[in-house]
Amino acid sequence: VMKFSTLFKIITIIILCFNLSNVIAQNISFIPEHTTLDDTLGSEMVFELELKNISAEEQTVFVVRSINNLPPDWSSSLCFDFCYPNTTDSIVTNSTFGSSPLQPDEVRAVSIHVYPLNNFGVGNLQLQAGTMRDPSNRIIVDFTANSFEVLSADDNISNSLSFELKQNYPNPFNNGTIISYQLEKAGDVKLKLYDILGNELMDLVNEFKSAGHHSYFLDASNLSSGVYFYKLESAGKIQTKKIVLEK
Repeated sequence: VMKFSTLFKIITIIILCFNLSNVIAQNISFIPEHTTLDDTLGSEMVFELELKNISAEEQTVFVVRSINNLPPDWSSSLCFDFCYPNTTDSIVTNSTFGSSPLQPDEVRAVSIHVYPLNNFGVGNLQLQAGTMRDPSNRIIVDFTANSFEVLSADDNISNSLSFELKQNYPNPFNNGTIISYQLEKAGDVKLKLYDILGNELMDLVNEFKSAGHHSYFLDASNLSSGVYFYKLESAGKIQTKKIVLEK
């Protein structure tokens, strides 16, 4: 028969281990504003999350895009401190990413942006967040992005498009930003970046594009802080927007 003191020690160890696992699991919180979004082709669906260090210690946090199942011609990109190209699947709050660990009670915004350029359908995405203290213990959030047909009164698909240059997102920005635009018909497209004096700095797009919605990721790692302008030109039409880079 097991002695009471031995049984008490075993129970105490189990409770301590359970509490320790809870402490590890509760280093951060990762709360989405929404997990399902519906919008039309050419839209930008933004899933926003709040990541918080709820521990009493500094935490180096990572976010991983673990699922990115999208219809053809769709893309998605992560924003965490900065916005990154759609090829970036993981971000860490360290100097490699120009970031820093989260202090106790510090909150930072995380978002994943989905661009359904063509083809109606459903996109499935997943983000995982954790700390470098216990990288195997992760918070997992799944997202669903739906793009649907917009029908007119007689149930015909509405194909009305206009020439439009949209404001970059985010703006102001630090490392990179996304420029979206819409073409009412196919044709040669020129998208250029200028400094505040009107000097051309970068030839972003210079090619034939189909009618519809398009986007371009601007990598500003080699640019200095300041005000710039980007100009879209196609089929004799021109639009210009201001952009603010803050480093």
